[in-house]
Amino acid sequence: MDVDIEETLDRLGTVIGPPPAGGVVPVPWELGPEVLGFQLPADYRAFVDRYGMVSISDELHIYAPSAAPSSQVSQPLGFEGFLYDTTDPYGYCAWLAEAYRDGDHDECPYPLFPAEGGLLKWANNSNSDHFFWLTRGPDPDRWPVAAKFHSMREWDLFEGGFLEFLLAAVTEQYPYHDDVVPGGTRQLGDGRAYRPGGDWSKHLPH
Repeated sequence: MDVDIEETLDRLGTVIGPPPAGGVVPVPWELGPEVLGFQLPADYRAFVDRYGMVSISDELHIYAPSAAPSSQVSQPLGFEGFLYDTTDPYGYCAWLAEAYRDGDHDECPYPLFPAEGGLLKWANNSNSDHFFWLTRGPDPDRWPVAAKFHSMREWDLFEGGFLEFLLAAVTEQYPYHDDVVPGGTRQLGDGRAYRPGGDWSKHLPH
């Protein structure tokens, strides 16, 4: 999974457009290992540093530690909030974890984080499909992407990283690209095929 991150980001930009005009809220990546136990993959960090949390074509919703995927008061902030989409005891991932523990490996063939080699969620889409890293091995930059296509009750393991997967999906090189971004990548105005999400700073008490 050795990719030129800046070159891949530039190629992605030709499809989804330039970064947000107002920039993005910086993520304090140095705090990540204390909460997560590891640093998130370098290609993902570079994407978030450039684009932040985004919804591509209003269909594929990519999370970021700097952004609030939910306005629920009970949801934690920062890196804890990023993990919440995987560790919420009442969420979709809890149901997947139960299926795995019960031996229903058609429904879920992998454990969920924080289990060793478990799934760590970074996106979902409007079809209730979910996208994860499979956190196998000690090097996050070599974690593949696992996609759960909920409506088809199927999984696909992409032996490449976050950025390779995203570029393949929006350029229609990934076999299930239309399932990742339902309806395909389309412009939403201002030369961009995405909308930026909110950031944690707007949800913190002043």
